[in-house]
Amino acid sequence: MNRIKCNLMKLNFEQKIINAILLSGVTLSFVQFIYNRSLWRDEAGLALNVINKNGLELLKPLDYRQVAPILFLQLEKLFSILLPNSEYGLRLLPLLCFWFSLYFFYRILKLTFKNDYTIIFALSLFVFNYNLIYYSSEVKQYMCDVFVLTSIYYFTLKNYKKEENKYYLLGILGCVGIYLSNVTPIILFSIGVYLLYDSWSNKKIYFKHMAGVSIAWIITFLSYYYYFIHGHPLRDYMVIYWSNAFMPHNLFSADFYLFLVDKFKMLFDSPYGIMDKILFPVLYLIGFVTLSIRRKTGILLIMLMPIFLHLLLSAFKLYPFDLRLILYTIPVVIIITSFGFEYLMNIVSTNLRIERFRLLAMLIPLLLLFVLCSVGFPRQHEEIKRTIDYIQNNINKNDKIYVNYFAANAFKYYNDIQFMNINVPVIYGSVDRNNDEKYINELKNLKGRNWLLFVGFGDNDTSYIIKKIDSLGYNKVKTFVTYGSSAYLYEFID
Repeated sequence: MNRIKCNLMKLNFEQKIINAILLSGVTLSFVQFIYNRSLWRDEAGLALNVINKNGLELLKPLDYRQVAPILFLQLEKLFSILLPNSEYGLRLLPLLCFWFSLYFFYRILKLTFKNDYTIIFALSLFVFNYNLIYYSSEVKQYMCDVFVLTSIYYFTLKNYKKEENKYYLLGILGCVGIYLSNVTPIILFSIGVYLLYDSWSNKKIYFKHMAGVSIAWIITFLSYYYYFIHGHPLRDYMVIYWSNAFMPHNLFSADFYLFLVDKFKMLFDSPYGIMDKILFPVLYLIGFVTLSIRRKTGILLIMLMPIFLHLLLSAFKLYPFDLRLILYTIPVVIIITSFGFEYLMNIVSTNLRIERFRLLAMLIPLLLLFVLCSVGFPRQHEEIKRTIDYIQNNINKNDKIYVNYFAANAFKYYNDIQFMNINVPVIYGSVDRNNDEKYINELKNLKGRNWLLFVGFGDNDTSYIIKKIDSLGYNKVKTFVTYGSSAYLYEFID
């Protein structure tokens, strides 16, 4: 009786920690959402399309060099109507996707691991992940990618009373996911391979259901590809823009292996210092070896296949392999890393009392939370709203505003939603930061009192430009500098 009571108390303690971590995930993402940082250039470009186009126009190629899945755009439009003239409406979909992803990831962990301490470790890596928290309020489709993977993986791994129900559900989820997330084909192919292996290993092949689901996925993807991807006018631009995110073809070149090493490190990108540079990669490799020795082929397939396919697609310049584009791989990387953690814990468990396990269970999430907060939370990017406020409070009716190339999208967005009330001429710069001399020549053509609004420059670039302008003898009247943005009032010679 005492043993049963002790076990119940133990389970209750671990579950309380798990619940606290889940609540922390909801709270941290909501705080980031409420913080309402300024939209940065890429977000603002997409936001301008959403607020200024109707649903039918969003089915066509977007302006401002933006590309996004069709269903994502339609949902963004819906939320922007529900909460008009506000970033909150645009950020509500990513926030909801994070919350649902958190739930599905937790359910996947419950299906995958029996050890509560491993679940606590894995869940902590997800909840206190610097990138996931940030992208939970990014006006882009990347959190939808995470949602699609976690939801499809959960409904693939869970048990069903009738196996055919799994295929009906996956058929629907896959077809919807194709229109919601660009990485869905990668996820569906990985799931297809896993289902084939699982059926073959269990000697129960549901050929009719697999064929039906596969045909539905293929037809949906081909229709989406034909209407929305094939011949897209931005393809050549995107290939150039993401030139460093495509895997080299030559297996015998140093560039090929340097690329793989760089992208392997990218899978663990976070501000955790030695943990993401050494500890987590080592745990990942231990987890991989452990699963291989135990011949857990099914788990390896479903967790490694998306990364392998994404790398392969990048080699053919079909989809770049870069940080925000591989955000959806975080759950599968965490799971394999957690197998490495569980293996090490099993080795030392004979010498650890339950009290020490409980201490470890509390220390892991607390440590990751501390690191998350210490590196800057809520996270900022290019706080142009603060700069606009400063200009509004100090501008004269005869002034003009010069908006640099990288600030143009955000400035236009905040003007369109009536965040500002500025009735002076606005000049939009046409030269980016890679052409400093041309940039200076463009500024030298300004006449009279001009506010120079900068976004997208590093401190060194801004310092160089300001020093150059100062050296030309122009009078600097006012200066304002904030996170990722700045403004300078100059009197240029007429």
